Amino acid sequence: MREEHPLDHEVTALPVRVERARRRIAYQSDPALTDALSEDELRAERELAEKIRTYERDQRWKHIKATSSHADRLRDTTAELERAEMSDLMLARKAIAAQRRESNPRARLASLYQHRTWSLRALAGVVITGMLWSAVNVQHNIAPGGPSDPLYWASFGLEAMISVCLIIIMIGTTRVAEWGVMGNRNQVLVAELFLLALTIALNTYPHLSAQRWYDAAVHAVAPVMIGVALLIHNAASARYSTAIVRASAEIPADDGDDLLAAPSMGNPSNS
Repeated sequence: MREEHPLDHEVTALPVRVERARRRIAYQSDPALTDALSEDELRAERELAEKIRTYERDQRWKHIKATSSHADRLRDTTAELERAEMSDLMLARKAIAAQRRESNPRARLASLYQHRTWSLRALAGVVITGMLWSAVNVQHNIAPGGPSDPLYWASFGLEAMISVCLIIIMIGTTRVAEWGVMGNRNQVLVAELFLLALTIALNTYPHLSAQRWYDAAVHAVAPVMIGVALLIHNAASARYSTAIVRASAEIPADDGDDLLAAPSMGNPSNS
């Protein structure tokens, strides 16, 4: 029996190898061999896709928040501008109304009358306060013993009589002077000075007799303020009266008729 040589075996195996090589050439250029992803690559691609979607969601949320903040700032700015414009409009209207009031004779007359009323009321408050202070002070000077002393209650009326007479003389002089009735001005002036001196003396005589000059000056403040307030009242009342007369003269004669006729014109019962 003939012994096979190893070379013969390789030769006989070559056709098989050639056939295998030809079949391999037919498939080795197929892109599927290189394009197909492995399991590790598939997991990596999945994780990457999730990260991308997460990032995109975060960006969308940030964009929404930025848009919302911008809208809020825009709305607040618009509201602030509207408030500023409304404030400017109100100031402009007030300025126009003030200018009209200054140029309108009726408005000027009404404003003058209103200032006169409040000024005289304030001066009346000063006089009343001074009268109360003086009444209590005079009562303490005349009858310091307490309610058991009959003069305790009568002393209140003493200061009231002096203050009321002083007020009547000073205010009455101003009222009648508006109508041109002057009378005996010197006699009235003497009475005013006498009453003022008397109420100052009643308020300060205990301190003057004891030579307590500071206490005397302090207790003289109230009666002096009564006299000053009444003098200011006389002067202010006369000046306001003159100003009211002049302001009334600037109003056309037909304005009063128009004001009186305006309600009747708007009354349906007269139509």
